[in-house]
Amino acid sequence: MAHPRNLFLLFIVLAAALAAGWGTHALMGATTPAHAKAGGHADHNHAKKSHAEKKDAHPPEEQDDLADLFGDDVPAARAVHEADGADPHAGHNHGRRAAAAPKKDAHAGHGHEGHDHGSDEICPEHEIPESEDALCAADLVGLLNPGEGMKVRLGSREVADRIGIATAVPMLSAQTELGWPGQVVFNRDRLARLSAVAGGSVRKVHVGLGERVKKGQILVEIDAPETAGLRSELSAAEARRALAESVYLREKDLLAKGVTSRQEYQQAESELRQAQSAVQSARRQLQGYGLEESGSGSNLPIRAPFDGTIVERAAVVGETINAGEPLVVVADLDTLWMEISLPEDALFSVREGMKLQASFAGLPGRGFAARLFWIAPALDEKTRMIRALAEVDNRAGHLRSGLFGQVEPFVDNAPGVLSVPVSALQTLDGQPYVFLRLEDDLFELRRVDTGRRDKGAVIIREGLAPQDLVVTTQAFSLKSEVLRARLGASCADH
Repeated sequence: MAHPRNLFLLFIVLAAALAAGWGTHALMGATTPAHAKAGGHADHNHAKKSHAEKKDAHPPEEQDDLADLFGDDVPAARAVHEADGADPHAGHNHGRRAAAAPKKDAHAGHGHEGHDHGSDEICPEHEIPESEDALCAADLVGLLNPGEGMKVRLGSREVADRIGIATAVPMLSAQTELGWPGQVVFNRDRLARLSAVAGGSVRKVHVGLGERVKKGQILVEIDAPETAGLRSELSAAEARRALAESVYLREKDLLAKGVTSRQEYQQAESELRQAQSAVQSARRQLQGYGLEESGSGSNLPIRAPFDGTIVERAAVVGETINAGEPLVVVADLDTLWMEISLPEDALFSVREGMKLQASFAGLPGRGFAARLFWIAPALDEKTRMIRALAEVDNRAGHLRSGLFGQVEPFVDNAPGVLSVPVSALQTLDGQPYVFLRLEDDLFELRRVDTGRRDKGAVIIREGLAPQDLVVTTQAFSLKSEVLRARLGASCADH
């Protein structure tokens, strides 16, 4: 039985032979002395001849190992091991440095094998320096810093036109990156939900939805029997006051003539004051119902408390209503409020009275001046956000209650920020990039630093200039070319 050590060495030799690409016949021809003498593989004679001319490169201890394994046929074993120029020390596991395997050229198939990535040699296919070529040196893309880029050249201008590449310069705005979400609501200081103060039936409706009204304008008329009683009370109070005033004047004249007593005069004076008070009370009741003294009957008008717009209307002619039932809602739309949700870290960035600017996805390119006037004293326990209110100028009438938008501090003479459509932003190895058009068929893959996303755009903190032509459509097709290059596609494939 063969010694375990001999079997182990045989395994190493065979593994080295297979790694060197030897065929089965070459292996047999090298390890079988009889076959070699018979000239069965004449094409291996040159290897044996060159080996015979070389000096013995094996140390004494290695020769002992070969002798134990192959007996007297050590030269044949050495021929197997050193065939096709194999390293004589490979696989012997005797502590010596193994020869390094040849490294695969990253440019294989590109027509410029063996070129150094760091060199300035020109790629024959793309006609740009290899160190700047994202297709020839795709492994360098991940090393780019914001503002740095590598070039990508397509096969021709027709290729770019065929895939539908479109470009645009970055959008410039005065907005900052500090912004918070908000929702438009009616200005509650200029909002009136009008209802009848007495039950009755709707006699007439004078306004419709969306109609602008003036302060004091009659909106709805109600037939309310209770108002007839109020007017009767006022008429009776005025009659009593007139009688009391007549008695008072007579007693005063008699007192001056010495005909009546002072006690009777004082009593007449007291009755007059009581009658006057009753008239004032009746008048206040009429005013509380929105009634005028000159009116008559049971008519109860509902009037607008300020200039505004009818935003809700529930009143229907002939419908019976109860006291307190809503009929119309009037809102002043010249100013609206925004309910803002502030994160905890914004507490040091906001203050009451500060100027804000509101923007909305449905109204691109428009900014609305706002003023922060209230910040809640406590955080919401569920959302951990701080509620705040801002007044927004809406004299142009573009805003509607319920709109969601973004609110951010307004900065005078702000330098502005650049942004690009989200479709222009591409990601490689977790890093953001955009493509810039340099020529009809030449593009630059530019590394950028991004900020927040809003309204279909992303803010670019670093890496772009206002005049850059950014690919906004089919940027992913250019990214695919870079990914194919990483997978080993040749230049001709691009």
